Amino acid sequence: MHNTELEEINAKLDGVDPSLPDREALIDLAGKQADAWEAGDGHAFAATFTEDADFVSVIGEFIQGRTYLGQVMQQGFDGFMKGTRLSEPEVTTIRFPAPDVAVMVTSGVWVIRPDADEERPENLSIQTRTAVRENDTWLFTSFQNTRILPNPGAAPSTSSVSATD
Repeated sequence: MHNTELEEINAKLDGVDPSLPDREALIDLAGKQADAWEAGDGHAFAATFTEDADFVSVIGEFIQGRTYLGQVMQQGFDGFMKGTRLSEPEVTTIRFPAPDVAVMVTSGVWVIRPDADEERPENLSIQTRTAVRENDTWLFTSFQNTRILPNPGAAPSTSSVSATD
């Protein structure tokens, strides 16, 4: 599902980056979130987070804790988010400010409605996730989702310079 992203990362790193397995694990973890979203499974979505996670939704809702996040997401999946799915990000960056801490930014993500095969500009967003590794397992501990709005007079853009460390 995320082969394109991994190929791009592998090409950039040319197989010499010792953090490549961690990068792959983080992309896989984000993929599990997208899979849980498509399945409408709030519990599985929340399982990608630490117990004490902080989550800020695209509408500014602040949710604390994995259990509560699972409940809130399930309400959304059963209601206004029913049948939606997420697009692949247009840009993904990952950096490691400390050995067991990672910051992942995914930009150009779209919520795709059940009756549509194309994205709607008003659903374009960028997410910032902080992940921590405990016992050789990566989990997200914070998540911030923000709509990307065009600057007045500027062409919309989701691309950016991709720093990977």
